[in-house]
Amino acid sequence: MLGFQWEAEPVSKSLTLAALVIFWTGIAAAGDLTLSRVVDLDKPGALEALQQLNPMHYEKIRQIVTGILQQPDVAVPGWMRANFDARGVLYSQIEMTSYPPKRRLSFELDDTRYVVVVTLTREGKITPLK
Repeated sequence: MLGFQWEAEPVSKSLTLAALVIFWTGIAAAGDLTLSRVVDLDKPGALEALQQLNPMHYEKIRQIVTGILQQPDVAVPGWMRANFDARGVLYSQIEMTSYPPKRRLSFELDDTRYVVVVTLTREGKITPLK
């Protein structure tokens, strides 16, 4: 079978299988890297250009950015997947030291990855330590 002698060389069989697994894993991973571009929505003019070039993505992103603050942090990836078919959601749990605080959000819509900094708003309540 394929010119291999499986019975005579068990080490060769293991190495060949490992090589095949690595080869096919590489092919599968390369298939996942098909995003055509990354768009930084914080760059000047990026949103305006997106509104002209892809109005459907623009509307989804507008809804994501306005609705994300109403979601618990842990629910954001599922909420974005269910409502906007966003994949690869990364919503940093680390807040930037700015006022008001901000977080990075990145996600994929179709074949484009979007990156944006979301400004957090809080009610201004102080919660004492217990």
